Amino acid sequence: MATSDSTGQATLTTSSTISTEKSRQVKASDQSERFHRFVSVERLGAYSDAVFSIIVTFMIIPLSTSVEDFQIYSDVKDNLIAEWHLFFIYIVCYFFVFSLWEHHVRVYEVVEHVGDVVIVLNVIQLLAASMLPFLGALLGDYHEDPLATVVFSLDFVAIAVLQLLSVLFAYRRKKMMRDNINKREAVIELCSSSGILLCLSTVSAAIAFLNTTAAWVILGLALFADTFSIIVVAIYQRFHPHEKYHTLSRYLAHRLITTRSNPDRTKNLTDGVFAIVATLIILDLTNAAANPSDTGPGSIKAELQDDKETFFSYFATFSTVGMIWYVHYTVFHPIQKLSRITSLCNKWVLLFVGVLPMGFKLISKYSTDTWDADENTAVQFNCAIIFGASICQLLTWLSGHWKREKHLHVGYGRIHVYWCLALLLVYPTISLLLFLIAFSPSTLDANAVQAIQISVPALFCVIKMCFEIYVHKAGHAYHTEDIDESDPSDGNDEASVDTNL
Repeated sequence: MATSDSTGQATLTTSSTISTEKSRQVKASDQSERFHRFVSVERLGAYSDAVFSIIVTFMIIPLSTSVEDFQIYSDVKDNLIAEWHLFFIYIVCYFFVFSLWEHHVRVYEVVEHVGDVVIVLNVIQLLAASMLPFLGALLGDYHEDPLATVVFSLDFVAIAVLQLLSVLFAYRRKKMMRDNINKREAVIELCSSSGILLCLSTVSAAIAFLNTTAAWVILGLALFADTFSIIVVAIYQRFHPHEKYHTLSRYLAHRLITTRSNPDRTKNLTDGVFAIVATLIILDLTNAAANPSDTGPGSIKAELQDDKETFFSYFATFSTVGMIWYVHYTVFHPIQKLSRITSLCNKWVLLFVGVLPMGFKLISKYSTDTWDADENTAVQFNCAIIFGASICQLLTWLSGHWKREKHLHVGYGRIHVYWCLALLLVYPTISLLLFLIAFSPSTLDANAVQAIQISVPALFCVIKMCFEIYVHKAGHAYHTEDIDESDPSDGNDEASVDTNL
């Protein structure tokens, strides 16, 4: 009995000691967390994605605003050609912002916790990036003035410096990193990417007064800073051979073509762009309501009557963007890993989607009582944008199904493939038909085109009902286990390299 009591007392003593030690560790951890302020990186990524999506979308504002200066009875083709430099600036700025976002994703893809300094540096970096829509508009107005190019390049100098500081602070401690990360290679790649951007943008700013064209060519090379940094890491691995990538060509082929990344942040950015584009044209209605031409009796009815084309354009824009987003959601739902090709196709989808407010604004401006060539051209311009966005969506879906066992979740069978394909073919078919019909005068006017765009959601519902009836009668399911359930990473020698970044 005494032995039992002594054993129980010893057990209690041991338990008490362990409990005390654990409480000390928890207190030490809490104290370390309190002093170092290490926080999860997910919220920082979500906030940054929201800011980048706004920056990407606001790039279209100079182009969209230029439509207001078009004369209703002037040749719309001549007006669009005269604004070619705004299209060029939009595309260049768009890809610059996307390259900055991709660098941001790579930096925080391998970071699990960040401190206060990194958060502050991230805010300042977003501040510098948020100036790009303004600088793009400045370039549109003063594209012949070399000072505009200098200011634009200096903004990238500041961004590159902030990128370097962010990498150095975010990677300074091992406990801030995720497990199984080759920290040295990650730092080399990210620092070399920022360093290349810093050098090229500095040179561009330095020679802008001598030769503006050469300055833009040099700055354009900064878009490939990511590719150059991968080559730098490949050279580094040439002298420090990776255990599974013994040759330079094999490593480059993998990193430049087949590297896969997590799609979560891509979805965040994409959703933000779609949401902002869908509501961007409401600014025209808001400005019209805030500055009424008349405030007397019956003025509301007259104001609404004057803005009916803009209302119709807003409804058509929202419906079209919303349905394209719905197709995008359906396409991206089974994707668990994004290849570089899929990411590139998605980038072009967002490029075309960003121009949609301008297209619908052009239609609402040239909607007249009689069909004429200008209204014809406005409809064709809008249809061409929708066709481009939908075709790029189709390419995104096809690239996702390339090596589908590595890109898609397990369990998506043939019925889901047919369902996605049916949705993906709706907008290319409708936009192409409307584009061709627009060559024939007096066939349909712009209001009829917008009415068709507004009615497309009903067509999606019909397609859904047809598939549901077929599935019910045939006894199939949308999700079938016709994909190999083995781990996608099994036998895939890319996994060890993907952990670098």
